[in-house]
Amino acid sequence: MIEEEAIVTQVEEHAIWVEKFRKSACGSCAGGCSTSLVARLLGGKPLRLRVATEARVAPGDRVIIGVEEGALLAGSFRMYLFPLFSLIGGALLGKLLAAQGLSATAEAGSIAGGLVGLGLTLVLLKYCPSLQRQNLHPVFIRRISR
Repeated sequence: MIEEEAIVTQVEEHAIWVEKFRKSACGSCAGGCSTSLVARLLGGKPLRLRVATEARVAPGDRVIIGVEEGALLAGSFRMYLFPLFSLIGGALLGKLLAAQGLSATAEAGSIAGGLVGLGLTLVLLKYCPSLQRQNLHPVFIRRISR
């Protein structure tokens, strides 16, 4: 279980809303790398999440929330590697079809095949329920303090 600290902002009947500030990968670094630039651009806005729980907490409480490690890895594969493999596979298939005379050049066939492969994968990820895992929702673990 991957755990993070958050602050309760709102309490509902069977859930709470929490805010979590994004951490930079190099928060204490004084270097001017691209990671620090991205952290400055996106770091000021908190991440707001709804967490289902029956625990008694109040706004302002600090809590620990968590996400299953396996679910996070599977979600990362679906969102990053599956589209990347589809892009590469589509490009290779487009190049092979172009070699059979179905396109003017190998580059055009490769570009078209890659875009078709990526597009089909994104549509599948969006609309295919079996590829959408429901256990990526954060869970309440414990309250730290009031």
